[in-house]
Parts: sequence; C-alpha cells; structure tokens
Amino acid sequence: MKITKVEPIILYAQDPSMQGEANVGGYTGYQLIVRVDTDEGIHGWGEACVGSENGEAAYAVKELIDRGITPRIKGENPVEYRRLWEQLYEATYWYGRRGLATYAMSAIDTALVDIAGKAFGIPACQVLGGQYKKEIPLYASLLFDMDDPEATAKKGEKYAKLGYFGTKFGWGMIPSKPFGADFKKDEEMVATIREGIGPNTKLMIDVGRYVNWSVPYAVKMGKMVEKYDAFWFEEALPQDDLNGYAELARSLDVPVAHGEELYTVYDFNEVLKKKAADLWQPDASKVGGMSEMKRVIELARINNIMWVPHNWSTAVNTAASLHLSVSSPDGFLCEFKQEPNVLVHDLAKRPFRVENGKMQVPSEPGLGLEINEKVLSKVRLDR
Repeated sequence: MKITKVEPIILYAQDPSMQGEANVGGYTGYQLIVRVDTDEGIHGWGEACVGSENGEAAYAVKELIDRGITPRIKGENPVEYRRLWEQLYEATYWYGRRGLATYAMSAIDTALVDIAGKAFGIPACQVLGGQYKKEIPLYASLLFDMDDPEATAKKGEKYAKLGYFGTKFGWGMIPSKPFGADFKKDEEMVATIREGIGPNTKLMIDVGRYVNWSVPYAVKMGKMVEKYDAFWFEEALPQDDLNGYAELARSLDVPVAHGEELYTVYDFNEVLKKKAADLWQPDASKVGGMSEMKRVIELARINNIMWVPHNWSTAVNTAASLHLSVSSPDGFLCEFKQEPNVLVHDLAKRPFRVENGKMQVPSEPGLGLEINEKVLSKVRLDR
C-alpha cells in the first residue's frame, strides 16, 4: 500500500459563546484536518490544532504539509507510520521541530494510524498495542461565565446528573472577564460550582492564558481550590516556567496539571526531570500525533505519573484521544468538550456514543470516525 494524496483542509466554526469579543490567547474557530489517501482505496483522518486568532497557524501548517511533508511521504507505506514520523522529524529541522512543524506532523501521524487500523481491520487502539477497555470515563470540559456563577454551576450540574466522572471549568467566556482576575469572585465561583455538582463529582480548575500569574499567587489560588476538593489545578503558570511549575507542585496538595502546549516526548521528559507536574495533559493534535503521544503515555506510565489527554478542537482529536486512553492500562479519563461547536459535535457522521458518562469505543477499524461531508463542506475555507 502506498500514499497517493495528502489533503490538508482548513476549517472555521467559532464557539457561539465566544463570539462577543476577540479570543486573544485562546482557541479561535480555525482548525485543520488532513485526509491521506492510498492506492488501495483506504483513507485516514488526522488533525492539527491550529486555533490562532487570525488563522495564520492554519494556513502556515497547510503550507508546511503541501510543500514540506507531502513530497516526503507520497509513495510511502502508511502502515510504517513510526518510521515516517522519525523521517519527518529529521526533515523538519529547517522549520522548528516544535510548534507549527509538530502540528503538521500530528495531523499526518494520526491519519496514518487511522489507515493502519483500517488496513488491518482493527481499531486504532489495537494498532497502538491493545485495547484495555471498551469504554472510558469522561469529564465535561466547560467555560466559566464570571458574570453568572449560578448559571455556570448549572452547566456542571447537568453532567454530574449524567454520570460524568467530573466537570472542568476554565478560562472564561469573555477574555476581558477571566477566571483568575479577582480572588473573591473566583472563590465565589468555585464554591458555587462545588455546591451545584455535589461532593461525588470531581471538579477540575483550568486557569488558562487570559491571566498571567506569578508563583506566589498561583500557590494562593491553588490552596483556595484545595478547600473545594479540586481534583487538579491546570495551567496556572506560563507554559515555559517549568521551575515555577516545580515550585507550585511542591507547594500544593492538589495535583498540578500541565502539558497541553508541549511538543514531543522530549518536552515531557524535561517536565519529568524537573518534577514540574503531577498530571500530564498531552494533546494528540499538537504533541506529534497518536504514535508520539503513545511514547509520552509510556514515559508517564513507567514513572507513575497520571495523564489525561487534552482535547478541545475537533471530533478527529476526540476520536484519537479515546483510542489513546484505552490503549494503556493506566488510561482512566478523557476530556470531552461540551461548549457547543460544530467541529466537535457535528463533524462526525455518527455521534460519539456516551452511556452513563462513559464514551464507548467504536468497533469499526481505525479511528472509527466517518466525516460528515455535508458539514465539512460548510465549515471548510478552501472552497
């Protein structure tokens, strides 16, 4: 089998809740998926998370794939996805090995794992080494509305009643009114959510990048969320401040989570060396694709570190996160974005099957994902 065509597709569909103000620092509606075709009629889907404010990351990654990656993998056997990953890692020396280059490689790698599963007639998790579970618990990923703690709490209550493992709240629906800007309001919000979801549903707090804290203030906030039995405290410092994260992790009882902005197993190895996080959050659409994320997972496992996939982009990454979560004996949880967005909830022809707060692993080969071509035609920007 040989790769015959690689098609990067730029998408745009904004979250309705985020449309009132420029989403500086957060994810905008731009994303990119890739379709890889073969001479045996099998195709695969992958994703690069490229949510920059003006679409520049999406267009740059498309160019990298068209000019840099496609000529190097066309005619190759897609089942040899790991060999091709290493080949591309060497080839991207000229433009980064991190950031845009890794986003591009992420999309290709996941698509090749999808193809491998379809070629062998098995789910992607089995391609990665085995299927340990038939379903995975979910946490509902949501945004704070700092103007309305009661309404925010009610969003969490919905998923607590549906049997979700937990609810995570982060950032803020309006960038100029983020969580983390006013201590009293922040504590009122956390207390209201905890009361709403009850004592048995886990609560995660995601600070995000709308605020920029120092270590002492992050420690103060971390001790506050500890009072409300937070399950983890996420992205409380700038992503590059690994020394600060190490100090934060030493200072708190609540697990410190980090990793959605890290690239390749090499970045996570630096986090390991500095003991800079208690819980890792690799993202398959950023870290280098499914096969590279599998290496991150194995590094976490042999060092007894909790990990949970980060997933806030499209249905393709949700499918990849699901298969990665069940491909390891210590996969215990998966993120599922609940703020409405067509790229997450409508792009797949068949919705993800969730029962009692757990996502079911599809029996179809590969990712088990079929793209809804009608929806795709509405959200793609190149046609």
